[in-house]
Amino acid sequence: MNTEFDEKYNEVKPKIDLWVKRIYIIAFNIYAWYWLYREIFVRHTTDFETYLLWFFTTVGMYYFVLDNQDVYFKTKK
Repeated sequence: MNTEFDEKYNEVKPKIDLWVKRIYIIAFNIYAWYWLYREIFVRHTTDFETYLLWFFTTVGMYYFVLDNQDVYFKTKK
């Protein structure tokens, strides 16, 4: 097999995974707060379920970040 390619791939993969996680978390947070703003100020929604859904989704993302501590630290080689 192509051992040189595998070595390069194994070097780059953790860095790509890290950046994908970071972009995903930032995009989620921007959209979550935009969604909350839109529900309160644009749509004037008073439906309790939408806020509860927002809360559980946001808390779920928070625990996703806690479980993936590599998002904050450099990956080890």
